[in-house]
Amino acid sequence: MEPGNAFINLREEDLVMLIKRIKDTALRVGEEVGILSYNETLVKELLLDGITVISTDFEQMGRTAAQLVQGNTIRQIRNPFRLIVRQSL
Repeated sequence: MEPGNAFINLREEDLVMLIKRIKDTALRVGEEVGILSYNETLVKELLLDGITVISTDFEQMGRTAAQLVQGNTIRQIRNPFRLIVRQSL
């Protein structure tokens, strides 16, 4: 781990290990090292004063899925993503 690096995290278990590794150093998250994680959760909103996430819009995904099921339709549809910037970057 070196200052100026940012880490992209895909899985919750990996996020826990990454945070533990950073805590073993003197580096400060959001100032010297960054974290970007996938998929918003309430925990990520709280960890380290907030983990920056890129996340699909799960509410929109649910609405779209319901429309497809109700209309008995099979299609590929893009679902919007959003970036939620927090203290970890």
